[in-house]
Amino acid sequence: MRIISESIPHFRSISLGLWIPSGSRYEDQSNNGITHLIEHLLFKGTKKRTYRDIAIAFDSLGAEFNAFTDKENSCVYADFIDTHLDKCLDLLFDVITNPSFLPENIKLEKKVIMEEIKMVKDNPSDDIFNYFYDVVFSGHPLSLSILGTKKSLSSLDYNAIKKYFEQSFSLNGIVLSSAGNIEHNMLVEMVKEKMEGIFSSEKIKPKQDLPLTEKLKGVRKVYKGKTEASHICYGGPGCKRSSADRYPLSLFTNILGGSISSRLFQKIREEKGLSYTIFASNTQYTDAGIIAIYAATSSSAIGKVIELINAELMDIKKRGITAEELDIAKENTKGNIVLGVEDISSRMFRLGKALLMDGTVSTIDDILKKIDNVKIDSVNDIADKYFNPDRMSSIIIVKPQNGRAK
Repeated sequence: MRIISESIPHFRSISLGLWIPSGSRYEDQSNNGITHLIEHLLFKGTKKRTYRDIAIAFDSLGAEFNAFTDKENSCVYADFIDTHLDKCLDLLFDVITNPSFLPENIKLEKKVIMEEIKMVKDNPSDDIFNYFYDVVFSGHPLSLSILGTKKSLSSLDYNAIKKYFEQSFSLNGIVLSSAGNIEHNMLVEMVKEKMEGIFSSEKIKPKQDLPLTEKLKGVRKVYKGKTEASHICYGGPGCKRSSADRYPLSLFTNILGGSISSRLFQKIREEKGLSYTIFASNTQYTDAGIIAIYAATSSSAIGKVIELINAELMDIKKRGITAEELDIAKENTKGNIVLGVEDISSRMFRLGKALLMDGTVSTIDDILKKIDNVKIDSVNDIADKYFNPDRMSSIIIVKPQNGRAK
């Protein structure tokens, strides 16, 4: 286990998380959703505590206890008063090392996740990204959804869950991150004490650096929706976390649609009034990335919105961005980063994810310097490298008219 912490002595609270190198991308079609299911089951009791015991224990400490699953990692964490470090560590280690996986709880949580899947289906602004990932990452494990499917969840039994847990949730692969009123050496000694006598299997390293098959032509798919608004997701592959394009691409998407002064927001919402919500984003993973432009609009305006998006991209390719746009994007991006780590939970998240995914953690100052050092030519190059209209894919969710979605 690797341990990282940030001491903030003037705080009276601590945020502590256990980061697990397991997410939906390390699954397959047959067990898709198993990591997220395990995350749910961790709350349902251990070999010495029932789920009610766990809830009462955290509540009696005034602690907030939660967890989440992502594409490449999972995290179980708690925020609590600094005087309760030992007790919260004990609870977190019990949850992550001794889950009971009782058959009745497995059955119950499968049912809960089925309802969660229905909720996503009922929210097209969320559901569209599952379709989009499936198209952009077709054949790549990043295409798998975090929640899994009804079919894959139904096939998961105690033996499959237990085996996957032992392979993927080993303490040997976990990163413990913490921020708040905490002293690092004391934390390390406390963790050593908690780990004594706990058997931890060798971490089975997940497969990584899988090449993404680049499409020579974009894909367009239309799905039937039930809402009055139509939803568009338009984009394609981006860059991986270690790419030199990471910061230029982030600045480009900020200029394109990352703020209220961005080109798409100003053109499509403010000038044309065609959409209430429109934005551009990019997400990096270990070996690939994704760029997404999202808009909600009326069905009659779908073609016009996509046309305006392409017009802005062509304008950038032809004339480039301006120095003023780059300056605004840099300050906006830096502001988002700094403001995003003003609370201890956000600091814990940043430390844990960076150490788990990258093996190293850059300081905030180093990140801000990298953003400041990005040149205008590097940002302009992004348009030709990642935004070829012929290779960009679009997913549209639209309410059928006369029985047809088109």
